[in-house]
Amino acid sequence: MIKLGEISEIKGGKRLPKGCDFVEQETKYKYIRARDIGEGKIKCDELQYIDEKTYETIKNYTVSTNDVCITIVGANIGDIGIVSEELDGANLTENAVKITKLKNYDSSFLLYYLSMDKSKQEMQTLAAGAAQPKLGIYKIKEILVPKVDINIQKKVVNIISKYDYLIENNLKRIKLLEESAELIYKEWFVNFRFPGYEKCEFVDGVPKGWSKVHLSEIVSTQYGFTESALNEDTGVKYLRGKDINKTSYINWSSVPWCKIEDNQKDKYALKKHDILVIRMADPGKVGIVEEDIEAVFASYLIRININNDNIKPYYLFYFLNSDFYQQFISQSSTGATRKSANAKLITDVDILMPEKKVIEQFETKITDLRVLLNNLLQQNQKLKEARDILIPKLIMGEIEV
Repeated sequence: MIKLGEISEIKGGKRLPKGCDFVEQETKYKYIRARDIGEGKIKCDELQYIDEKTYETIKNYTVSTNDVCITIVGANIGDIGIVSEELDGANLTENAVKITKLKNYDSSFLLYYLSMDKSKQEMQTLAAGAAQPKLGIYKIKEILVPKVDINIQKKVVNIISKYDYLIENNLKRIKLLEESAELIYKEWFVNFRFPGYEKCEFVDGVPKGWSKVHLSEIVSTQYGFTESALNEDTGVKYLRGKDINKTSYINWSSVPWCKIEDNQKDKYALKKHDILVIRMADPGKVGIVEEDIEAVFASYLIRININNDNIKPYYLFYFLNSDFYQQFISQSSTGATRKSANAKLITDVDILMPEKKVIEQFETKITDLRVLLNNLLQQNQKLKEARDILIPKLIMGEIEV
């Protein structure tokens, strides 16, 4: 083993100068926050940008392609990601460090080693001890990493990266399926180009036979369960707002657990096709349960129960995800710094009620897409499990390459 400080340079990031802030429009000056770092990469979907004046002040705190970044404060100390070409030259937050200028050491090999559960636990232990845990640079320099011939490192990386390629390719296919489903909803129920629309008569801008109803008349609502999330397996998953606010699907492998008494579990138990809406922090974001699983939902969520046979789960789900509904929630939510919406507000909107035949056609078409999407999610989970078993065995030399 060898100390990380002996094979690399470790440098911190920089906070925005006083009086400076992010800008709304994209610029060529990207800024990486701690929340962007994780799962072996630096995510670009919610990047922040700064203007040239701010950049000039902190331009010495940027990252380069293949730098390895680690979060050093907060609940997610030890989250790790590698800098892609797209982020070369981006500024780095003060809540993370970069490991750069590696000497005879492969950055991806280092990434895989530091991503292991054992490594993350070590980093979190090193950071503990203060009121505000922090993984200081001097502590990171002391972390021991395997001393392995560079050619062996590259062979190990070549094997593991094949799993990453398959996972990433599946994620791209999942995104395409998500976009296809959204497009079908918009085409059928916003642009009114549903099957047979050419022969349809329109009255007051909507197809004849369709109507608008108040959402509160066809659904009921239920607030979730208040408890602390746990990392230990209790047998019951605990779905939270952060588990449904980024994608149209639920990645159950990352959902934590909770303790709950049997008499409470029945009341809050989730069923397949249940729809949940976030009521606080990120109000209006929607999730749908697509598998049979032992789970309950947190108090920041509201379950929407359909009480009308003519409305189907996926139709309601995509209505709630629509630009129209999301804009309604955004404009109606209360709170200057922390937006919120109660059950009454969430259902205080009109929804279009198409003919039953059209909704059933939509439900069938979307179900086919969502089955494919969830199959890919399951494939990815199996690939990740196989990869994560393989990583320590390859890196520590238990399996020869």
